Amino acid sequence: MYKVVISDLDGTLLNTQHQVSPRTRKTLRKMVELGTKFVVATGRHHIDVKAIRDALGLEIYLVTSNGAVVTDKQDQIIYNRTIPEDIAQLISELPLPDPEIAVNVYTPDAWYSNKEMPEYLEYHKETGFSYIHTDLVTLDKSSINKFFFIAEHESLLELENTLLEKFGETLSIAFSLPDCLEVMAFGVNKGAAITSILEQNNVPLDAAIAFGDGMNDYEMLSIVGHGVVMGNAHDRLKMALPDLPRAGINDEDGVAEYLHRLLMEDAVI
Repeated sequence: MYKVVISDLDGTLLNTQHQVSPRTRKTLRKMVELGTKFVVATGRHHIDVKAIRDALGLEIYLVTSNGAVVTDKQDQIIYNRTIPEDIAQLISELPLPDPEIAVNVYTPDAWYSNKEMPEYLEYHKETGFSYIHTDLVTLDKSSINKFFFIAEHESLLELENTLLEKFGETLSIAFSLPDCLEVMAFGVNKGAAITSILEQNNVPLDAAIAFGDGMNDYEMLSIVGHGVVMGNAHDRLKMALPDLPRAGINDEDGVAEYLHRLLMEDAVI
């Protein structure tokens, strides 16, 4: 029996309307009632995810900003890793291969962007979380948890190559979605954060199951006892983890369906 279930949000637990479906909500609540712990691990900001957690009605750990921030069940930040200030300044001044690339940063308290992106707020319509439009070159760089770049995939592939060439040994770089490239401090990823949480709670990694759909889920899916790739996952993740089992797609309650089948076999729900 698995003691902990961990799930990404966008493209995984959330459907394409960026909501947790009634079926998924019911499955998670029943699972928690019966003793299985639940953890959210996402690239989103912890302020944003609080609203999703509250809608679920669960007291759970939140791994946010791809592992740069961890909050406990009482909503206290217990881990906060930032990008070194000098490197963050260099990233903000980096020439971009496409002027349409939107540059964004998360600090522990806010989301800043160098462009107006009303269409991207669709991801956050259920939570009301929004960015502050500002000049990122002059923004204080002392507390940046992550940069993320939004654009067409081809433009981001070129940017990824540039970032890897210049900062590959000092940063963690991964796609969360084809149109979103994320950059954190070196060693920051969901897998490292999950390992720390499980160790603190005396839960072995092989007693955990995790779901994800993007390359920012790679480390997490690789280290747990039962990693599951979503049917709608990024092709790069599917190719990187060809031997892991597949869940259904997020719009068909893939996580809930997989958990129901798996845990039914263990007579849990």
